[in-house]
Parts: sequence; structure tokens; C-alpha cells
Amino acid sequence: MPPKVTKRWVPVKRPGEPSRGGVDPAADRLSALPDALLHHVMSFLKAWEAVRTCVLSRRWRHLWASAPCVDVRVGRYSDAPEDFAKFVYRLLLAREDLAPVDTLRLRSPCEDDEDFDFEDVSMWIRHAIKRRARVIQLNGHLHEYAVLDHMDFVSCHLKVLKLSYAELDDMVLRQLSSRCPSLEELELKTCVVRGHEIMSASLKRLIMVKCKFTMNLSVDAPKLVYLQCITPHSWVPLFKNFGSLVTGSLMIDDSFLSADFEKYHEEDEFVQTSDEDDDNNSKHAHRTSKYARASDDSDEFISDDYGYSDENYDGYSDDIKDNYDYGSDINSDGDTYEYSEIANGYEDKKFGNREDVHHCSKGTKYHGCSAKYVINDYKKLGGQNVLRSLSSAQNLELLGHSGEVILRRESVSCPTFTNLKTLALGEWCISTGADFDILVLLLQHSPNLEKLFLQLEMNFDIQKALGRGTKPKGGAFVCKHLGLVKIRCTKDDPRVHMLAQLFNYNGVPLEKIYVRRSGSFQLRSLKLEREIVMDELRDCA
Repeated sequence: MPPKVTKRWVPVKRPGEPSRGGVDPAADRLSALPDALLHHVMSFLKAWEAVRTCVLSRRWRHLWASAPCVDVRVGRYSDAPEDFAKFVYRLLLAREDLAPVDTLRLRSPCEDDEDFDFEDVSMWIRHAIKRRARVIQLNGHLHEYAVLDHMDFVSCHLKVLKLSYAELDDMVLRQLSSRCPSLEELELKTCVVRGHEIMSASLKRLIMVKCKFTMNLSVDAPKLVYLQCITPHSWVPLFKNFGSLVTGSLMIDDSFLSADFEKYHEEDEFVQTSDEDDDNNSKHAHRTSKYARASDDSDEFISDDYGYSDENYDGYSDDIKDNYDYGSDINSDGDTYEYSEIANGYEDKKFGNREDVHHCSKGTKYHGCSAKYVINDYKKLGGQNVLRSLSSAQNLELLGHSGEVILRRESVSCPTFTNLKTLALGEWCISTGADFDILVLLLQHSPNLEKLFLQLEMNFDIQKALGRGTKPKGGAFVCKHLGLVKIRCTKDDPRVHMLAQLFNYNGVPLEKIYVRRSGSFQLRSLKLEREIVMDELRDCA
């Protein structure tokens, strides 16, 4: 007798009958979203891509005409419409009459652009201003900066202005100061600033990345809460009335300030702004100098968006290959360790006279600007009273290479940082290899500090000084609330052990000291030298 076959029951959906569970598989759930969400989706599209959504369905037919974000940036890889200027004019005129242009993103023309010119760009900006634009982003080009018309940005609605590869003269700065009463955020990346002053009673965020200041700029912004000044060229701006400041980041490279400093620095590391630049802080902006960020963990106080690169840290990459066995010390650690895990007995070793270290007087003759780096005229490089101007901040990042002039000069008259909770410092605060007097001075003036990030660099001069048996110099400080010290260094930097002892002598338990290490400076130098020799031998062959 053949086995009985049981048929599996399959539900059948009849026409007009709702599907089980109340969900129609064929339903267009994306179109069912509210206009605000669909407009947000469109903000990630170029304007011509947003217009093409009109063919999706009747729901999308006119949605682009009221989209608050208009992105008409033409990039190298973007499929922009032919007769581009005509397209943009028709796009702006075809928008709904009552729909504001909340955000306008555009790019200035370059010598290869025949479809539009600076006059067109100016017209589009003014049209957006008339439509109550709150955010305007204008990108120039690496070899052809955007020249701004001072009348373009007269607006009582403009809140955010982001410029890259642009030139700003005194007239433009005066208009931004006096004719933009609602301006809260100003971002300048790789701009040439030919003005004397930015004065704004409304400005809350100021970001200046690798800008060249030609006329001794000063900034007066009593409501500013966030400042980022990274690798200024020719002049470090003067900061005034920063009593509301909460977070400040200052990164200085002397080699960009004066030809008097014979320091090595690479070619322009600032990548040209691309067609993919978004409306948020671009991550590559923080790769503009050889400094890495103060912290690579999620508790980094400046921003969690900017990661850490070992290549930026010590200048040596792991991509040099040969058959020589350098050992594991050439590689960077992937984790952060408690100091006790990497101490290897150094915690009990005396690097100098313990009594001298602990009782070194406050403000000794060693602190301040090193005579090796002094420039005769005090006002030449700017940055006067910069530490005092930032003294109200709760979070502060001060980065510079060994021997950096301005921060060392200003440390002579170090203010008290009463509100400071988190501090990040670079190699500049350590002198002559292991002189910690400036570091100690800053800690003495930061009574409420809770977190400290130290970023040590290693170079041949420092290595030579340490090789001569340099004894550490420091002093006493009291930071009762200091609960975290994180040090970034190379694996062969003995100063991490000296610092651990210094903190321990001043009441900071070793359990609160953490270390993250990049590869051995000596081994990476050896690797690079071998590669250079091998290249020379290949060339001779």
C-alpha cells in the first residue's frame, strides 16, 4: 500500500483581501515615510540625483522641489548634467515658492570649468540667502582658491558657514562680524585670511584648519564654546573674550610659522577637498599635521570622530618589506595597557635623585621658552596670551613638537585653569629629553584636572639626549581629582617610566596610568635606512 502523502497547506491571498499580519509585501513603505525623513534621505544626494527621484512614484514627483538641502558641488567623479549653470538656475527657479533653501553646498569653478563662473556661484549664494539659508558650504580648489564677494553673505538667518580653499579679506570678515547676527559656526579649512579681526557676538564654534593668516588676525567672540585651531600658517591668531569656552584644541607646527625653524615637514598633507566632502567635520582635516589625536578611545574629549594613525604618530610606516627579522617590537601595540603590565621592573628603578625630583621648586629656571628656539621679536609669530585666553576651558588640547616656541613662551606666565577637567599635551611640554618642568607647571595650575593625555614623540635629538644619561627634572604638584593618565609613546621611549615615577611620587597610583605604544623608533629607523640603502644599490645596478 503506497504511503499516504500529506500536502502542506499554503495560504492563498485573494484579490482585495489584506495579507495576514496586516503587511502587504508589495507596499511602498519608503514612500509612506513623512516628508521630513525623505528630505533627509535626499540631503545625501547631489541636486541632479534628487531631481531624478521624481520618476519613482507619484509620491516623489514634486518632493525634490521642497527639499531643504541643495547640493550642487561638481566633483571629479560626479555625473553632473551638461550645461551645468543652466541646470542650477532652472533648479532654483523650479523650487516651490515657499520652500526655504536651508542648506546650500557648492563648489567654486576652476580653470577647466566652462559651464559656470564665479558670478554664477555668487548669484546662487545670494538666491539661497534670499530663501533664508541657514547653512552654506563653499569648497574651492587646491590651486585656485575661491574669491568671496563681501556682499554675498549678508543675512540675518545664516547660522553656519563652511569654507575651504577660499580667500577672505577685511571686507568679508567685517560683513560676517556685523551683518550676520545669527552666525554660530564658522569653519575655515586651508583658507587665506587677509583680514585683521573676526568679531562676533553670536559665534559659538570656530574651526580653523591649516589657514594662512597674513594680517595678524585676532578673534573676539564672547559666546564661543568650541575652538579648533590646527596648524596655522605665518601667524597664530590672538584670542580675546573667550570666557564661555568649554573645549579648545590648538595644534602648532613652528615650521609653518617661520623659515627660521629648520624642521622637517612633509609636503602639503592636506588632501584637496573632494566631491565627497560632507556637511560634517571632514575626518581628513585632522590629518593635516604630523600630530595624532590625543586619545584614540571613545572617551576622547575633543571628538570621537577622529581616529589615531601610527603613521601620523612617528612617521614610519609598516609597508617597507625586507627579509631582515626586526622582531615584534617594530610593530605597534593594538591595545592599551596598565603601566604595571609593561613596567618590567622599572617602577622600582631610580632615574635620578628622588628628593630633587619631588621637591623641585615651582617655576624653576628650566621652564619656559628654550633659548635654542627664541626669536628676538616677541610679536612676530602671534599667539600672545594664548594660554590665558583658553584658561576658562573645561577640555583643552595643546599639541606641538619638541621645542615648539609659542606654547613654551606662553608657559612662562602660566594662568590657572580652574575649570579644566581634561588636558591633552604633546612633546612640546618636555625639554631636553626628560625635563618635565613645563608639564609640572601646567599640572600645578590645573587643580581640578581629572584626565590627562600625554603624547610623546621620539626623534634622533631626543634619543641622543637620553643616551647621554639625561636625568629627569620635575617637581611637586597636587591634582586630587586626577583619575586617568594615558601616555602614548614608542616602545623604546624610557621616559614613560620616568613619568610613571613622577606621577606616583605626586600621589597618582600606578593603577591609574595607562600606556599605548607604537613600534620601536630605533627599529623603524633601521628599517627605513636599510630600505634607502637597498634602493641605492638597485639604482646602481
